[in-house]
Amino acid sequence: MWDVNRKGIDAVAERLTRQEQRERNRLKLLEAAEKVFAERGIQGASVDEVAAAAGLTKGAIYSNFDGKEDLLLEVMRHRLGQEARTQAERMLHAGRDAGDLVEEFAGYWAERVRAGDQEAFAQITVELMIHATRHPAVREQLIALMFPPVDGRDRHPLAPPGSGLGELPYEQADAVLKSLDIGMRLLTLLAPERCPPELFATALRLLTAPKA
Repeated sequence: MWDVNRKGIDAVAERLTRQEQRERNRLKLLEAAEKVFAERGIQGASVDEVAAAAGLTKGAIYSNFDGKEDLLLEVMRHRLGQEARTQAERMLHAGRDAGDLVEEFAGYWAERVRAGDQEAFAQITVELMIHATRHPAVREQLIALMFPPVDGRDRHPLAPPGSGLGELPYEQADAVLKSLDIGMRLLTLLAPERCPPELFATALRLLTAPKA
C-alpha cells in the first residue's frame, strides 16, 4: 500500500514539475518575443529568432502558441495583466479621491518611462495595432484585450467629477486615457526632448481639471 501511494505522490510531483517547467518556458518566450519584435518589428522578426533568444527550440513556441500572431497577443495579454495588477495594488482602489489618483498615476507613469522598462512594450503595442488594422481576426482579439468589460461602471477612476473627462462615459474616458498613454509613450521614444515624461502629468491635469 505504501509503495502504491508513494508512486502516486511521485507521479503528481512529476506532473507539477513538468507544468512548472512549461510555465517557465512560456514566460521566457513571452519576454524574448517582446524584445525581439520590438527590435526587428513584426514582419522582420521570426519565431526562430524568438526561440533562440529564449534559449529554446521552435517546437517550444508551437507547443505553447499557435504562431507569431498568437504569441504577440499573449505578450500583450501578459503585459496588460501585469500593468493592471500593479495599478490596482498601488492606486486604483475604490473610494480614493480622483484628484489624488491623477497625481499618483502621473508620477507612476513618468517613473516607468524614465526607467526604460516600457520601451519595448510601447513599440510592439504600436506595431501590433497597425498590424491589426489589416487583419480582422487579430483586430477583434486586440480590441478585446485593450477594452475589457467594465461591469457597468459610470465614471473612470481617473476622471474627477466636474472635469471634462468626468463627463464622459467610462468607455470614452478610458479610450481618451489610453490614447494619451500610447501616444505619449511613443513620442517619448521618438523625440524625448520635445515630449519628456513629465509632460504626461501636464496633459493629464488639463484633461482632469474642473471645468470653468
